[in-house]
Amino acid sequence: MSTNAFAVKGALRDMVKGLPALAGYQVTWGFPTRNPERRWVFVGEVQWPDSHWVTNRGREEVFEISLVVNCQLSGATSEEVESELQRMAAGIEDGMKATANLGIQSVVTSDFVPKKLSSFPSDQVYEGQFEAVVRVKARL
Repeated sequence: MSTNAFAVKGALRDMVKGLPALAGYQVTWGFPTRNPERRWVFVGEVQWPDSHWVTNRGREEVFEISLVVNCQLSGATSEEVESELQRMAAGIEDGMKATANLGIQSVVTSDFVPKKLSSFPSDQVYEGQFEAVVRVKARL
């Protein structure tokens, strides 16, 4: 199968690892190991909602890569955890604006699409998750 998804997923993970807004966060390809740190980001599932031929020898693919950010803060409130998650999401969005093609020539467009923000109490901490997808159009 020809696809740019795996190269883009790796570039996205590497970009997130280098962001100052996420310093101190564990960033992984897929879900973290059994005992993830309190603060983690994973670059996960890939879905291909569209692909079509643009010439008799070329194809354009559209795919989405899921991105989940998790945060636990001791002695915090739901509002404080969600504010921290919003700060991290803004950092990822700013990183994507700075390098929209994520350093990959075949990427035509990319977009950071927020999906879900939630928070909940968990063993003397407040925990929250921010979910988004990175939607990419690329040429093969």
